Amino acid sequence: MRRVCLLFLALLLGACGGDPPSGTCHIGPEGRVLAIGDSITRGYGADGRGYPEQLQDLLRVSPGRAAVHVLNMGVDGERSDGLLARIDAAIAANAPAVVLITTGGNDLLRRVDEAAVRANLGAIVRRVRMAGAWPVVFAVPKPTLSAAVGFASDHEIYQELADGGTRVIPEVVGDILAEDTLRSDTIHPNASGYARMAQAAFDVLAECR
Repeated sequence: MRRVCLLFLALLLGACGGDPPSGTCHIGPEGRVLAIGDSITRGYGADGRGYPEQLQDLLRVSPGRAAVHVLNMGVDGERSDGLLARIDAAIAANAPAVVLITTGGNDLLRRVDEAAVRANLGAIVRRVRMAGAWPVVFAVPKPTLSAAVGFASDHEIYQELADGGTRVIPEVVGDILAEDTLRSDTIHPNASGYARMAQAAFDVLAECR
């Protein structure tokens, strides 16, 4: 009887809207990966060779992943509040298993209040989890004088997300923007830089069953 009661309690708690486990990921043979965010998602500066397109190429030659489809919903200039406003509709329209996120960079460049950026990022991640998808966030660097001369470090907001159980891809964007040969301008990768992002995302997707 006690076991039945415990099972009922677990089901009841699950029905009350708790977040799905943050560390679980499953992509079916024809699953979808949604890449969403700002101009780094869209692939600015790479003439159609952004990281979502190059990730698609990697998946096509990967056993068991050849039919997985990557969708690119990047928007130039978008801030985190803009992504938060459209994330629910984007997920509902595409039913992704995984959501790859780049956001926050434009907020930081425009000196948006960091508490608001932190709240938006947390809300985006929660919305993705509540929809049954797995959120993965690319960390972006602080816009500092050091970053401008090639010594970028991720903003601490992204480490806070990681500490809370979100899968964060650290340092990749910052390392790319620190290399002249990997960027199209000071805030965007070029096709070679996006290839680095695609490989990082591909490596993370290997964690999915």
